[in-house]
Amino acid sequence: MSDSTGNPILDYVQLLTTVKKGLPFGLPVCVIPSHAISTTAQLAQLASELGPHIAVLQVQAENIEDWGQHTIDQVTHYAKKHGFILWEGSQVLNSMVNFMGRGLANMETRKVQADLIHHKYTSGLLRTAQWSGLAISWAPGVPYDQQEKDLLIPSLRKAARAAVAATSKTIQTEISADNESIPEDEEAPLSPPSKNGWPEFMENNVGYALRKLSTISVTESVTMQPHVETDEGIPPPPLLARGMTLFLPCSVDTAFTHEFRQSTIAAACANSDFVAGFVTSEPFFPNYCGNNLLELAYEDGHGIRNEEGGDNLLNNSPYMDQDITLALFSLLPPELICDYQDDYKETLDTDSQSESVARLFFIMERAMKMREASRKQKESASLENNDQSSPEIFQVPVVILP
Repeated sequence: MSDSTGNPILDYVQLLTTVKKGLPFGLPVCVIPSHAISTTAQLAQLASELGPHIAVLQVQAENIEDWGQHTIDQVTHYAKKHGFILWEGSQVLNSMVNFMGRGLANMETRKVQADLIHHKYTSGLLRTAQWSGLAISWAPGVPYDQQEKDLLIPSLRKAARAAVAATSKTIQTEISADNESIPEDEEAPLSPPSKNGWPEFMENNVGYALRKLSTISVTESVTMQPHVETDEGIPPPPLLARGMTLFLPCSVDTAFTHEFRQSTIAAACANSDFVAGFVTSEPFFPNYCGNNLLELAYEDGHGIRNEEGGDNLLNNSPYMDQDITLALFSLLPPELICDYQDDYKETLDTDSQSESVARLFFIMERAMKMREASRKQKESASLENNDQSSPEIFQVPVVILP
């Protein structure tokens, strides 16, 4: 796995596995608050307790009854203090599966839909692009080898750029006002320093060709929550970085075509500086110990291979750069989460651990045992590994708590 993925969010999550000693078994765990977390106070308490032990917190903003700027301020505070990425997961930006990229769909209709998705990402009650490092969407569904024709991801990238520039401007203005260093009639700069990239986004610059030129990245001169010190030994998270996760269609589900799954993988690879990876409810973490992205074109989270899916169109794709790494956020099996009620209390150190932390470590211990058993089973069965060069998978186990 390369030292840098070119995606600031994924780079940070990978870095945490080496520097954040509180991670369960050194794993970059993502936690999703359950339906029981429905107020800002409850969410803040969970972020405070679990913050030292997670890499990503998926915030279910639509489930928070008193959601507002005070909620954003509190979760951002704990993200900065404990070092983790924020991910808004309750709002699916593109909910129209396989429409945005379908060639037969009217172009004007697709443009209108892209504008609606852009607005959903930046505005409304949640204002996801303002504060959340990651958001979630279905892929546009363009043909696997024609990602440059996509309207969706370039539109979201442009929206992220505008939102981060506005946030950067606001922070710089606030800091300048505190320091009384800029006259009131002088505006703070709209764009971050050019030495970090950030060439201006042009209307005709979309798709794969400009993915490296339009990275949404944190800047050196602007820092959210400047008064908050990150825990010792942990670098501060890139709170101004923005990216996407794409739903990975199940390879054996008849509701999705084989081509749509491969198109989703191609879309992520073509925009790997902005798309951090995939999210799936399939149990890849305990059942799949490989790191070959091409295998995802056929296999599901149980290791079942869809042999009737046709050729792997990605083998010769121009987007499958071998240096690419993408995260795979996979939800742990329900039995790991539901069967601990009688057992987890035995692991609880009431003097140093909260109940939520004890539950997290208990679940991850069981997941690791399942993963090791799966690895040994495949070794004993002498299953062949896929040695074909491919982009890599970086697994992020996802747990629902409490």
